[in-house]
Amino acid sequence: MEETIPYSMKLPVMPTFNGEGDPRDHTSRFTASMGLLSISDAILCRIFPTTLTDTAQRWYNKLKPGSIKSFASLSTKFLNRYLTNVPAKTTTSILRSSIQEEETLRSYIERLNKQAMKIDNLNVDMATEALQEGTRFRKLVDKLLVNKPTTFSNLMGIAQKYFELDEGEGRFVEKKRKKKKSKEKSKEKLKSK
Repeated sequence: MEETIPYSMKLPVMPTFNGEGDPRDHTSRFTASMGLLSISDAILCRIFPTTLTDTAQRWYNKLKPGSIKSFASLSTKFLNRYLTNVPAKTTTSILRSSIQEEETLRSYIERLNKQAMKIDNLNVDMATEALQEGTRFRKLVDKLLVNKPTTFSNLMGIAQKYFELDEGEGRFVEKKRKKKKSKEKSKEKLKSK
């Protein structure tokens, strides 16, 4: 007997997949959404194709009838078909290439953190070394030499404590620069008289 979706069941809005993007993300979002409904494997197999569009839908339509025995086999076939869409793993070398330019410590750390979020199994020691090599803020480097962070979250917490100090020093330097510029203008006015 073929299982059907009960009329009373309201399906969540499902993300679609058109053949572009990471297929792991699509299957992950799909299974998370469907997990809320406690539905059978057979219904998962019937709903999944409704999330496919364009080339992905054409791929599904070409599957041999009866070749799908479970949702696990369908998702494996799907992932194998779109394996080339899976992005290459990001490594800690991306952090080492992140150098603080003419930006605040806050901006630099936010950029470094975004890059770190792309790395699976991030090594905190390597992330700490990358930050020490990349930042211009020497007081933070000194702190990290004395207090080695044990987690990436700990590293970000230490860095965050220096945001205000960096911004305060930046305001002080800017105020000093404006004062110097003002004095130079005053001297030029006196010379021109």
